[in-house]
Amino acid sequence: MKLILINKDNPIPENYCPNLMDIGGGYSLEKNAALSMKAMICAAAAEGICLRVFSAYRSIAYQKGLFDESTDKYMFRGMSYEKAAELTAQSIAVPGYSEHNAGLAADISSMDWQGDISEEFENTPEFAWLQKNAHRFGYILRYPKGKEHITGIIYEPWHYRYVGAKHAGCINRLGLTLEEYMQMHRACSC
Repeated sequence: MKLILINKDNPIPENYCPNLMDIGGGYSLEKNAALSMKAMICAAAAEGICLRVFSAYRSIAYQKGLFDESTDKYMFRGMSYEKAAELTAQSIAVPGYSEHNAGLAADISSMDWQGDISEEFENTPEFAWLQKNAHRFGYILRYPKGKEHITGIIYEPWHYRYVGAKHAGCINRLGLTLEEYMQMHRACSC
């Protein structure tokens, strides 16, 4: 699988079409990401950690609905559309610029998490397990704390991106974001 960067400046490639596979719970991911997610969930369960995927592949239409709903909430508070969309884009990717639209990202929580997911997830045994093990299954914490200025997205301890075990191991070991890793790769290939 070719590593692709999807963010506010890099939309999903035009010809990209994910080969989706069901992961249970009504969710699906790109096939390689799905197989790795299933293996990761099983490995965690074997250690007494119950992971729950609460968002995975999203169609562009679904992503648009999420983006528009958040933008509308800000506008209801009196913000202009431009300011509302700018604030929304810090936590919800613009449709076509979301890793969820590519089937490569999953939002993960504990089985007993109640209500809206928040930064408090970082205080759970599930998060600790993911921090220690996700890279072994090809996943990285996509929006780490303290790197918001690089990713352009708020810290999301629940958002994991599939990049493959080789890349995930390097990213984890070096403490990089995907943006930094891709930049390092481009610099090395000159």
